[in-house]
Amino acid sequence: MKLGYLGPNGTFSEQAAMIYANKQEDVCEYKIFSTITDVIEAVTDGTVDEGIVPLENSIEGTVTSTMDKLIFDVQLYIKCELILKVNQNLMVKKGTELKNIKEVVSHMQGIAQCRKYLKDMGFTHTSTVSSTAEAAHIVAESDGTLAAVAPERAAEVYGLEIIGKNIADDDTNSTRFVVISKAEGKLQANKKTSIAFTLDDDNSPGQLYRVLDILNIYDINMVKIESRPAKHKLGTYVFYIDLVADNDDDLNDAIKLLKRKVSFFKYLGSYLSID
Repeated sequence: MKLGYLGPNGTFSEQAAMIYANKQEDVCEYKIFSTITDVIEAVTDGTVDEGIVPLENSIEGTVTSTMDKLIFDVQLYIKCELILKVNQNLMVKKGTELKNIKEVVSHMQGIAQCRKYLKDMGFTHTSTVSSTAEAAHIVAESDGTLAAVAPERAAEVYGLEIIGKNIADDDTNSTRFVVISKAEGKLQANKKTSIAFTLDDDNSPGQLYRVLDILNIYDINMVKIESRPAKHKLGTYVFYIDLVADNDDDLNDAIKLLKRKVSFFKYLGSYLSID
């Protein structure tokens, strides 16, 4: 099976891909892409069988490039999700002494997530690059005066030494990854189900309430709701919802009724989380 993910090597996306691949019966052949859009389009055109992409971060929120692509541009489905704890580390070229570090490089989120640690350590000079893995690559080729904030996997890939483990200011940071494919999974209870819809254009009062009340009537738990611009008219939105139902009949009946109340509806999958 060909599995696509966002590169380069040493990223959190690679970690997620490796965890997922290790749980599959078939051997996975990895294919690396430079953007999330490229991963999703590769699944669409059959370059890869499945792709794994970030959908949400506990600190930064939704990865809008993933969500918008799945809602508006492609007909793909979420097969499963994986929650990856984001552990940032300070790493240097082997043999580098702490006193010789003049600058710390990382992705802008990596720097932001470790700002207090870097300040307390006296690292006042920082710079941002395209990814935490790219930062590790730069440090590996430097003269020994740079350090990188990056995941542990990046130290393995680029032969660096970790001198500060788990340095993020918030140790609860995690990212939700989803595995996407062309295969449409069955709408099922006791799984997380993701849907998207747009309300009618008449903007009548209480439209959203009446739609969401359908879930309440059928005792379906809504665990996430988010609005995204519908992209065709200012002031119109697509609502993305994650929900969990206890009964298949209730779930199917609720979705049938909901479809009648909205102008656009898209089913994105019923799926489980993998450990």
